[in-house]
Amino acid sequence: MRKSLPFFLACFILNLTVIQSLHAQVKIKGSIVTIGDKPVEGTNVLLLNSKDSLLIKGTIASSSGAFNFENIKPGNYIINASFTGYKPYFSKAIPVDKDEVNTGVIKLIIENVELSVATVVARKPMFEQKIDRMVINVKNSITSAGGTALEVLEKSPGVIVNRQSNSIGLNGKDGVVVMINGKISRMSSDALVQMLAGMNASNIEKIELITTPPANFDAEGNAGYINIILISNPNKGLNGTFSLTMGYGKGYTPAASVNFNYRNKKINLYGDYSFTWNNQEQVFKFYRSFLNQGIKTENDTKSLRHPEDGAQNARIGIDIQLTPKTVIGFLVGGYNTKWLMTANNSLSIVKNNIKDSTISVLNTELNQWKHVMGNINFAHTFKEGEVITADLDYLYYKDNNPNKYSNKYYNSAGSLLGEEQTRSSKLTPLNFWVGKIDYTKKLSKKVSAEGGVKLALSQFSNNVSVENGGPANWVKDPELTAHYKLKEDIAAAYTAFSIEASAKTSLKLGLRYEYTTSNLGSDKQQNIVDRKYGRLFPSMFLTRKIDDNNSLNFSYSRRITRPTFRDMAPFVIFIDPYTFFSGNSGLQPAFSNIFKTDYLYKSFVLSVSYTKEDGSIANFQPKVSKDNKQIYASENLDNIKTLNISISLPFTITKWWNMQNNIQGNWQQLNATFSKGPFSVEQINYSFNSSQNFTLPKNYSVELSGFYQSKGLFGATVFKSFGMANFGLQKRFGENNNKLRFAITNLFNGGVARGTTDIPAENIFVNINLRFEQRTYKLTYSQSFGNKKLNDKRNRTSASDEEQRRMN
Repeated sequence: MRKSLPFFLACFILNLTVIQSLHAQVKIKGSIVTIGDKPVEGTNVLLLNSKDSLLIKGTIASSSGAFNFENIKPGNYIINASFTGYKPYFSKAIPVDKDEVNTGVIKLIIENVELSVATVVARKPMFEQKIDRMVINVKNSITSAGGTALEVLEKSPGVIVNRQSNSIGLNGKDGVVVMINGKISRMSSDALVQMLAGMNASNIEKIELITTPPANFDAEGNAGYINIILISNPNKGLNGTFSLTMGYGKGYTPAASVNFNYRNKKINLYGDYSFTWNNQEQVFKFYRSFLNQGIKTENDTKSLRHPEDGAQNARIGIDIQLTPKTVIGFLVGGYNTKWLMTANNSLSIVKNNIKDSTISVLNTELNQWKHVMGNINFAHTFKEGEVITADLDYLYYKDNNPNKYSNKYYNSAGSLLGEEQTRSSKLTPLNFWVGKIDYTKKLSKKVSAEGGVKLALSQFSNNVSVENGGPANWVKDPELTAHYKLKEDIAAAYTAFSIEASAKTSLKLGLRYEYTTSNLGSDKQQNIVDRKYGRLFPSMFLTRKIDDNNSLNFSYSRRITRPTFRDMAPFVIFIDPYTFFSGNSGLQPAFSNIFKTDYLYKSFVLSVSYTKEDGSIANFQPKVSKDNKQIYASENLDNIKTLNISISLPFTITKWWNMQNNIQGNWQQLNATFSKGPFSVEQINYSFNSSQNFTLPKNYSVELSGFYQSKGLFGATVFKSFGMANFGLQKRFGENNNKLRFAITNLFNGGVARGTTDIPAENIFVNINLRFEQRTYKLTYSQSFGNKKLNDKRNRTSASDEEQRRMN
């Protein structure tokens, strides 16, 4: 971590220098419209020096087409305006010698030349802050090339990936929902993390961090949504891209991906495939101390893990335009992830500062997830502003997770006392049917309405077995062996109204109702969990535009976090004979109220949010059993209160250098009740993400990125600070947008998760030290192929857009 501090200090000092250099001078303003006088929102507007065309400043036209540049020195300038599908506009030299210059209305002319005639290279920043979400443009990131979706998330502002508990958090909260192309990843948390670790970043267009989801989204998830959008190509004919990667960092990390799109007047056929492999070494350390009958016992465990992690993802779909107003689509997809590991674990036991004994454990584990899905979708436009869509999804998952443990026991002198073998198995098939209908209609020029219904039916079985002894005398452990079945149905209906109250004020009101029935039982006990409950989830979004540069947003929403299937269905994974992970069938859902406000000045964003979640679910919290074994399981807490402040600071320094900086600050208070009374802890933490992009001559470019996360809470565990820095170099060449990228991730070999749980009243003191990642060197080659003639792209979703998360 000490090695990373100069990098972050340099970025911080650099940002201060840039801010201090911005002093008030002259303002230039104008507006962008079409020939038909319609505003062209999102137009890129550049201010160039008239002498050498050097970029002075850049901005984006607002919803009214307006733009302005402030703090401009007197001189002569050129305005350059560009938007996809229109001819670039260049003004004559504009003299600027007074306080304010109005360029008037600039009209863009439609571009008739096919894109295949010319190559257009437009580079988006790695991070883009929008009103309700942060966008990470993965496709344009050099340091993300050859990596995985999970690695990109770990580098994203406000995102915390906890690989110990296989959980993903956002803005200090753990109840995040992960979607792939709008589809919630309804799978167990370990399967989700395993899938994201096997998803090649080369097939990802962008990632959206949605902190204020509207009413048409499921009420699930108190932290919001993470939406991973795969590459989709709107060009006519056959086209696509492919990439090949080779990486090394205490193990090999090769990867490959390909995506294609074939489009004509009425048919769009698309698909993609990716492969990843990772066998990087991992090191886990656990320390635990407790008192038992006046004797202080210390358990110190080290696990040296050698995983082989391979994953394949594929999908193929077709959209057919039946009539000019009707489209039907079909999509099938799936993945196969296989995680095979051999671990050498050693446990040292010390009693009253005297070495008592040691245990060595040879552990082999297979965790293989298979998934297939199918979707049928339909969309019909009655007229402009009135659309109905319908979707039906089927999802199937299967997890096979056997473990074998060979334990050897030694006394304090190192003499062998005995041997024992343990094996466990977990076979989990899951089935989901999801259907939904959505309808939108524009009631007037200023009011539009939407509504919909949805039904999700799910069931799974979880066959868990634990046996002790050996090949000749395996004996099942009755306390840890059972066959569980869970059935859960969720019915939902929602309505929402969008109102343009005035030219500067807009309001969106939404109300969602969800009714849930869930039943969990086993072959030994029926109705372990038998719940039926319905809840209303209101939402409100208010936007006030002060002027073309300043606006304010206010939002409120109520959310629910349901226990995941893995959390509820018991399982057992041993670290050593006295330490293991398990499930908790007694978990209850958690409910949260979220308040958020945003202030936007041009592209700068300041956001403040407050969340109070009752019955918070904390993953893998340590507790001590009656026989003094350390058990990690999810637990309900009384509540968690979170205050979050985030600042987005993008800067364009010169035409060849731009940067994006994001700062997050969190205050959290955790309240819980344990067996011996109430427990409370507070924590203030912050994080800093920075991305620096340099465009060099001869089609070279460089990217420097990194993050720093201060210590923070994960349930009752306090994790220490950590950070990571990355470097990337790219060369473009050839006519097919060929790219050769070299990247070094985890430049200073940081990223070690270190945490402490200290609850004296519960006789709990635990230290953990987890290294999942190594410094890695990657070389990636990518190339585009096919036609580049642009056509309209269909924006479609499916019934399980918000369903697949519950397996998390």
